[in-house]
Amino acid sequence: MSLSQWLKPQVWLSTVQTLPDPVRNGLFRAAVILAPIFIFLAFFSPFIVDPTRVGWLLDEDWGQHVLGWNAFRREPWSTFNHEYMLGAPVGNSLFSTDSNPFFAFIFKPFEAFLPDRFQYIGPWFLFCMVMHFVFAWKLVRPHAPNRWAALGGAIALSLLPMLTYRMRHDTLVAQWLVLWSLHIFINVQGENRKTIHWAALLGLSGLIHPYLLFMVAAIWGGDVLRNFWPAARKLNRPALLDVTWRALVVLAFPLVTLGIGGAYVKGMSPGAGGYGFYSFPLDGWINPVRSDFSQILKAWPLDGGQYFEGYQYLGFGLIVLVVAAAVLYITTPEARQSRAFFSGLKYLTLPFIALFLIAVSNHAQFYGYTVWHFDLPSWLRGPAAVLRASGRLVWPITYCLILAALVVLFKSRPKLVGIILPAVLIIQAYDISGVAKAMRKATSLATTGETYFVTPSPVWDELVTHSKGIDFYPPNVHMNDRLFYELTWRATSQAKPVNTMYAARQNLIQLTHEREGRDAFKRGTVRNDRLFVFLKQCDVPPALQSSVRMVDGFWVIPPQSAQNLPLDRPVWDPIKSRIKFGWLDQGNCLIDENWNGQEYDGIWSNGPEADVVVPIRAVEFKSQPKALDLTLKAKSRVPATVAVLVDGKLATTLELNHRAEEYTVPLPASVLGRDSLNIRFVITASDEAPVKLAALRTTGRSPAAKAVAAPAPSIKLMNMEFIERPRLDEEAAKEALRALTRDS
Repeated sequence: MSLSQWLKPQVWLSTVQTLPDPVRNGLFRAAVILAPIFIFLAFFSPFIVDPTRVGWLLDEDWGQHVLGWNAFRREPWSTFNHEYMLGAPVGNSLFSTDSNPFFAFIFKPFEAFLPDRFQYIGPWFLFCMVMHFVFAWKLVRPHAPNRWAALGGAIALSLLPMLTYRMRHDTLVAQWLVLWSLHIFINVQGENRKTIHWAALLGLSGLIHPYLLFMVAAIWGGDVLRNFWPAARKLNRPALLDVTWRALVVLAFPLVTLGIGGAYVKGMSPGAGGYGFYSFPLDGWINPVRSDFSQILKAWPLDGGQYFEGYQYLGFGLIVLVVAAAVLYITTPEARQSRAFFSGLKYLTLPFIALFLIAVSNHAQFYGYTVWHFDLPSWLRGPAAVLRASGRLVWPITYCLILAALVVLFKSRPKLVGIILPAVLIIQAYDISGVAKAMRKATSLATTGETYFVTPSPVWDELVTHSKGIDFYPPNVHMNDRLFYELTWRATSQAKPVNTMYAARQNLIQLTHEREGRDAFKRGTVRNDRLFVFLKQCDVPPALQSSVRMVDGFWVIPPQSAQNLPLDRPVWDPIKSRIKFGWLDQGNCLIDENWNGQEYDGIWSNGPEADVVVPIRAVEFKSQPKALDLTLKAKSRVPATVAVLVDGKLATTLELNHRAEEYTVPLPASVLGRDSLNIRFVITASDEAPVKLAALRTTGRSPAAKAVAAPAPSIKLMNMEFIERPRLDEEAAKEALRALTRDS
């Protein structure tokens, strides 16, 4: 038999069919068992299944999730769904750290038997891949012509790149919940059975993730509509009553489980900014986004958060499946037997339209071109903020699209099924091989078995042991999330609190505590029984400078009981001559307490005066400048006059308005010989009395600063840059003087 014949699917099928029934059944069972395992291994490092390997998780969103579990497991049961270590003193619920309440409640009763380093996110990924395959099988089997076709269909539904691409949000890999909801809607018969299924599904979804609950609830809403609409048209009161009580029973389950998971926390904001930023692009199904995410199609970069939350690329194999199904439906009578299946989906039309419109949002794009963009009315911004990552909501539509294409193919002639389905799977596997490689790389740190990558020194363990907790400064996890996660893992493992945390939704009460701690540090006060850790190197008040030490290159103030440890004195890493003041930038470590309202591109002042202290000796210049100018980019909400003082002396006065512009401030030559440079902004409204320049020159402070009753206008400082002042060389200066003499 030639090689080309061996490549034909029908040859493989005929060979299998000649085998004895026990052998064929065994081969099939082995294929069903191994299929989800192979899919898992294609996208994940196998080492993540080891629950004692933690280091690979102490990064980005995984760190938030695993720390939430590590703190929760060590709290007494009396706290129920809450822990008070992360973001102390307020703490967080399991939902606010996205720590998978479903698994957390399963494993916490075994706390006494679990190893000290224990995580369930790796096993959860394997669990999700297996469950996804199981429900994909349940979904397609009633419509497949045979079990091998059903196997191929289940694999196709498990090879959507958007499934494993969500691994950074591990609970969102539970997309088997969406498949389960479609299975109930399409295949489950009998209202009593459906009610039980829906109650279990929505209740479980409420313990895993609210976004998945919203998607599942949309499909459940279509099922309710299927019974409600005919009864409403005929005013069939018994039928309407039956639909109503069943819907109320089902709805009660997720409302309860959301509470069990900790969704109703005092002070926690229900929404967050970003609606329209994390939307679904209209080219999402056919755009690989990254050049290495498709071996066949060209990628087109997406705007903002669309590249992540809106990522919905089908893979070229499944695109071929959808196109082939459409052609078969139009051209062959066998494929049109799927009309009954499509008719059964009609009550999903309204829920799917709603999901699609919410997902696309007020910012619709197609390959970089804006299709529509409009501002949301004020009354809609609050509800929209609850579903800010709206691009996810297309997932049910995507799965239903692939399922519909499979059903059309299954209704076609068996020979076509035997040719097209294997070809689709082969093309899909080839096309998304880059996605699989990137996802495996994301979990590759698990191969080392190490826990601490940036804080390997054993001194950290001593410091944490000698302290009653850790205070991080600035209290922004993202300034160095790896440092924060590694030290916080140590702290929570010893049941000790930390002062901040990255939560799914901000708690406004906790933010107040963090600001109070930040301002206390600026005034030179820290708790002497806690370890104080700098997430970035910062300006330190004079009262604390002698206490600062360095471990693994990071600055700390040890607790009083560990002051005698032999630690290095702090050394500034070079600072770029261009200092930015966005919420993750170095500039946020150089400000006093009179700044507030951090944004992505800058920070707003809070009060009539605000200071920036720059360690000028640590600023890195390309050459040895003789004199410097300071350029800064700033704006104000209303016209404002801003006096800029350098080390207490007036350097210049600026007029700012709502447009961000660059300004130049001349600096005295003496600044290059100093250790640090204090830059003060004294702000008044342009229509107020001008600042008394003489007083500023002599005192460095506005005489009206304390007397002003009305709040001063604020400015937004975006960046500042130290640049070498241009100098005329000696010959150029003489030539300029001669030219001036001739003109005279």
